[in-house]
Amino acid sequence: MSCVIPRSCGVIQAFPTLLRIHDIEWKMPLTGPVHGFTLQQDLERDCVYVFGKAKEGYFRLRIEAHDNGFHIESEKGPLESDLIKAENQLSLQKPCERLSLGSHKAQDWDLVKRRMDLQEILPVLFCLGQKVPFIPPQPFTGTAQLLKLPDERKDLERALLSFVKAGFKGMLVPRLTDDEHQGFIPASVEKGNPFFLLAEGAKMIRSLFFKQNERRLSFLPHLPISFDAGRMVGLIAPGIGTLDFEWSKKLLRRVNIRAEISGEVILELQKEIQTFRANKKKKLKKGEPLLLEAGKTIHLDRFEK
Repeated sequence: MSCVIPRSCGVIQAFPTLLRIHDIEWKMPLTGPVHGFTLQQDLERDCVYVFGKAKEGYFRLRIEAHDNGFHIESEKGPLESDLIKAENQLSLQKPCERLSLGSHKAQDWDLVKRRMDLQEILPVLFCLGQKVPFIPPQPFTGTAQLLKLPDERKDLERALLSFVKAGFKGMLVPRLTDDEHQGFIPASVEKGNPFFLLAEGAKMIRSLFFKQNERRLSFLPHLPISFDAGRMVGLIAPGIGTLDFEWSKKLLRRVNIRAEISGEVILELQKEIQTFRANKKKKLKKGEPLLLEAGKTIHLDRFEK
């Protein structure tokens, strides 16, 4: 199995007695069979774990990206720590915006790929896409063509599934060429940085649920039909502050805005919503300016027809 090493453009391919990062191989002096062999990507700690039990005993490795390569730390077992020196660019450490679509199933990737449920894949893809280094703009060729979503809401989920199936292999390892020839795009060999798919994919997923145009905030502008409930946490709105919001039964329910700069904002809401309440007191109409005060949090609820 392969996965992306967070905060880098590095991919690790793990075997029971060998790790491969880029074209560099790191052999593990273990005797098989290796029971319970597992590759685990941890997006909270920005690392990858490899563990299992060989004849020599239980082992657990932690792999992290560094400026001068990839550090392999032996946390348990008979193996030694090491550094794979390789050209590497780290992404900046910054707060990660979070998306939840109500799925709490165990992230066993073999089962995830079998289910192909966007409600458990998109939050992971959204988080991982924020943890890659800066990728310069490049043409939307190859599987990147599938980043351009259809205008019709009823076609969104089919298009998102096509993007996930064609653009990724293993545990969301990006690819510009669909080498499985699934027929989503014309067959061609593409050049470019495939990690462009992760960075742009995260932006595309974000745009389904939230958009900002200066001081106009749009909530759930392109909500896929089957995404009945969910929430986004820690969204950064430049020039305004940070915000959280949640929805259920396909309608916006609550919004919290932590203002960093005073001023008015306009909320662009779903067509079904006509009024809402601020701080459990003031009732506002759709399109009515909302005044924010720097350093204060405003709570919005009762989004009603």
